[in-house]
Amino acid sequence: MLRESTIAFEKDINQIKTILSRMGLNEYQASALAALILIGETKPTTLSKTSGVPSARIYGILEALAKMGLVTVRPGRPVLYRPRPPEDIASSLISLNMNELEEKLKILEDYAKDFKEIGEKVYLKGEIGVPTIPLLRIVRVGEVSLEETKKIYDTAKEEILILSKAMDYLPDVYENLKKAITKGVSIKIMLVKSNLLNPEDRKKQADTLEMVKELRSEVELRFSEEIPIRGCIIDPGKGGNALFLVEDPGVPFFLREAAITSHSSVVRGLGLMFSLMWDYKSKKF
Repeated sequence: MLRESTIAFEKDINQIKTILSRMGLNEYQASALAALILIGETKPTTLSKTSGVPSARIYGILEALAKMGLVTVRPGRPVLYRPRPPEDIASSLISLNMNELEEKLKILEDYAKDFKEIGEKVYLKGEIGVPTIPLLRIVRVGEVSLEETKKIYDTAKEEILILSKAMDYLPDVYENLKKAITKGVSIKIMLVKSNLLNPEDRKKQADTLEMVKELRSEVELRFSEEIPIRGCIIDPGKGGNALFLVEDPGVPFFLREAAITSHSSVVRGLGLMFSLMWDYKSKKF
């Protein structure tokens, strides 16, 4: 009868063994626990025959499973082992893996700390020639460019210059701009005139304007008929940073790219472009 039950559930047992192996158990542990889940409380010799785990190994395997909290032990002659419910087994394996990951993470953090301390001592010390700053770094538009924008805002010391159509991403960077304002950073935002936007973008821009009001008078706002380059420029007069992209009407949003630069000449040039547009190509609200 036991053999018939095992055959009937063979496919399920194999799936359970595979899952248990992926959750961290070795082959014998997974086989023994999968068989135990099927047949219930039993003695080691019976489990050895059912699971295929060698009799010389079954006692050590069951002891290990018990230490992991995956089976319970009933003392006696013979000692009997019983599987915990699947939900408890799953929770225990998650906890065990999390503990292991935390230990590995701590080790990695310790290595990283040592690496940074030693690496800084020798970084570029043997470099031959004059170091150069890469002109541009390309990133995907979306979550990546948004995170880079936040980082750039956070590094601003004097001014943040923003070019956008409707700046519908303002809720995502609102706290970063507030933090910049508290540091005395001035902010200038240039948007496309609302009458040139489609209804959807016009609504987004209206929401943006309401949020800008909450950022106090430190934020200057102007509108232009055309904004060929969008993004932000930080401290252009003092070797800052910039992130920018161009309008690509025929390119899907997820395929668009943005450029980041910390090259002082490029940042200064973008800052000059912004100043000219601000003075001659834009108007106050």
